[in-house]
Amino acid sequence: TQFVIVGGDCVMGHDPETGKEIWRAGGLNPRNTEKNRIIVSPVVADGMIYANAARKPFLAIRAGGEGDVTASHTAWKMDDIDGPDVPTPACDGTRLYVVNDRGVIICLDAKTGAVVWGPEHTARGIVSASPLLADGKVYVVNEEGVTTVLAAGPEYKVLATNTIPCEGKLLSSFAVSGNRLYLRTPTHLYCIGK
Repeated sequence: TQFVIVGGDCVMGHDPETGKEIWRAGGLNPRNTEKNRIIVSPVVADGMIYANAARKPFLAIRAGGEGDVTASHTAWKMDDIDGPDVPTPACDGTRLYVVNDRGVIICLDAKTGAVVWGPEHTARGIVSASPLLADGKVYVVNEEGVTTVLAAGPEYKVLATNTIPCEGKLLSSFAVSGNRLYLRTPTHLYCIGK
């Protein structure tokens, strides 16, 4: 068991008991800029770790190893992706759904980084919330409270577009429990379900 964190330049695995660093993979700051920042959380699925800096590059790292695993464990890297600054991608181990801050979504093969579909547009607006992958669907909500519901899978398919009244910017991500979705706006907490 490890916890995975990202810093300005690296993705790292740490021992949860001691905090000791076990491994690290570089590559998140290839231009070596002092202004490199990372808001996106790393995603772990099916033995892989996905991480990116502000928009790019995007890294896929095989879990495990010790010391500097940059060369030995980097499975793939994308420098040409227009990735997220804020929303954390969603992954089911087969496909990785990456939504950028302008609501553009791309679906990648989680093992190879090959583009499955996209880039495609969700509802117009800024996206700060992370997409939710649940019940065979990908939920993407923007700051105006408009949710685009997509079919999770090998084809881009919009299933629905729904709007929740929102006073102010909606920055929260969906949470799921059982068969219900929860979403917090600046003024309300919504529970969506049968």
